[in-house]
Amino acid sequence: MRLVYTILISLAFQFVLQGQKLASFEPIGSYSKGLINFLDANIRATYDVDLYKVRYYTADALGEQHIASGLVVLPTGDSDIYFPITCYQHGTVGGREDVPSNQMGGFQLALAFAGRGYAVCAADFVGLGDSPGIHPYVHAATEASAGVDLMYALREMAEQLPDLNLNDQVFVSGYSQGGHAAMAVHRAIELEHSADFTVTAAAPMSGPYSVSERMVDFTLGDNEYQTVAYLSWLVLGYQTAYPSELAEYSIENVFKEEYVADINEFAAETIDLWTLNDRMIATLINTVGTVTPKNTLKPEILAALTDDPTHPLSVALADNDTYDWAPQSPTRLYYCEGDDQVTYENAILAEEVMTANGAEDLEALRMDTDSNPLDHGGCVFPATLNALDWFDTFQILSSTSDFETETEVQTYYYDNKLRIELTNGLIRDGLMCIHDMSGRLLISNSMTDTTQEVDLSGLSNGFYVLTISESNQLIKSTKVFKF
Repeated sequence: MRLVYTILISLAFQFVLQGQKLASFEPIGSYSKGLINFLDANIRATYDVDLYKVRYYTADALGEQHIASGLVVLPTGDSDIYFPITCYQHGTVGGREDVPSNQMGGFQLALAFAGRGYAVCAADFVGLGDSPGIHPYVHAATEASAGVDLMYALREMAEQLPDLNLNDQVFVSGYSQGGHAAMAVHRAIELEHSADFTVTAAAPMSGPYSVSERMVDFTLGDNEYQTVAYLSWLVLGYQTAYPSELAEYSIENVFKEEYVADINEFAAETIDLWTLNDRMIATLINTVGTVTPKNTLKPEILAALTDDPTHPLSVALADNDTYDWAPQSPTRLYYCEGDDQVTYENAILAEEVMTANGAEDLEALRMDTDSNPLDHGGCVFPATLNALDWFDTFQILSSTSDFETETEVQTYYYDNKLRIELTNGLIRDGLMCIHDMSGRLLISNSMTDTTQEVDLSGLSNGFYVLTISESNQLIKSTKVFKF
């Protein structure tokens, strides 16, 4: 009997490795569009939403498959609409329970995206929620695997929920740690999962993309920095993610003695991050008189982090920088210069390096002004609302009833022209649009006749999406091919 049980476990594990991600899901609540808009009237939600807690399989910091949890938020009320996927990555939370699947941990931003017509995946992250162990804080690989694997799980959910239809568009966003995690997901999709997903647009917000450079300079200098405990969680997490490389760098070997007991309490989950932060601030004030995180570290560790890029801790930090690549999809990096937790220089550096690497549609955008600087908390909604409005310029909500209308649409391609013919119906206030496969609008013309020719000579060869609507009602969405 033991042999049979072992075989079954082995077969189940192999099934996970071969592609199954979804373990289970359950409904946990609903929000009306009015309640979502109550968070901020500028959200302009047009859909009520349903919430689901999802358990799924993803890789831990050592690459082993294990159970994780997350939140899926789905627009409701239009069962014949195909919705895009949005991967939303949450910011720093207080501890294991402070996560989206518990309707905490900044889950309101996931509601905002879903209220605008996106099927939202919000992973709790490895080591949080139902995922065992210590959370590897600001660890790019597990942030990426948690986000991408929840997207796979969502596609499996769609096979079991008859009213859930998904199209091929994928959007990626997140704030703070979630900005770093969003960048990690975007990179992973383009470099490792391009056969399954194509990012339509990405909007990382206020993220620490340069962990080893800009964040070290910002947090370990002479200026005060009020979220001291971030550094503790980062060291704890990296000890989990790099057990061999950091075997000699326990909490006792990294931090001064007066901070060790409190950090170990946090590691044991008897206090949350914010309690740890308060305690560390109090100890700093009592010992050195200023809230300067560098004074929590042993002198040799501080010297290594600031001056020795070959030190194991420095190497681990550099391994989690997420800016030195070239996104192929449109990308906007939202930031505020008044940010007191994540320096805006992360976005500036990322823009410079990514553009130099060949990114063609990438821009860092400031959300505050010199006369009205916004801190880390104040930047959240301006950045999110701008990301939402920008995503909406790409969004395609195609309908399952496109082919059931009285109007029939025929298309013909010849000599760099697309001829469109409408039959069995009239069109009075029509709009013809052509998008690329990432959703970017390329051509938009009014259409008031039953035939129209569109010049495609300015487009490269390949597939495009043609949509025809009348009085804001979609009557046709189809792929067309230019050769």
